[in-house]
Amino acid sequence: MSSLSSSSSNVRMDRRFDWVGPPDSVSKIRKIMLRRVDNESELERQYRAAREELNQWNSDFWAEHNQLFDRQKSEFVEKKQKELGRLEHVSANELSEFYRDFLNDRHVAMMVYNKEWYRRNLQLIWPALKVNVVRFFRMARR
Repeated sequence: MSSLSSSSSNVRMDRRFDWVGPPDSVSKIRKIMLRRVDNESELERQYRAAREELNQWNSDFWAEHNQLFDRQKSEFVEKKQKELGRLEHVSANELSEFYRDFLNDRHVAMMVYNKEWYRRNLQLIWPALKVNVVRFFRMARR
């Protein structure tokens, strides 16, 4: 076993497994610490790096999306409360209109995200297959 550090603390990891952390407070995406074996080949390192990059890209997208959502929702609620002239809660119907409008405004961005997410994941299929063949033969030699 080895000690790998994360941004919040040092964590002692079992190198046989990937570790999944708690959801990020902004992106709501769980951080994944991918295992690093002692005899990691260059192919395995490249594959792991590509997966880590994809996970970071995904987390960055959702962090930006969620921050935008929170900011626009706060602005919407503030505006509605000023219109009401009192400090009452905005109704569920009014919030549903906000949610609908927000998603409609983000439709193109979400379509671009989905297309890119699928493209990036599909690009990992061939490297994953090659890495699993390497790992199979490594295990068979034991």
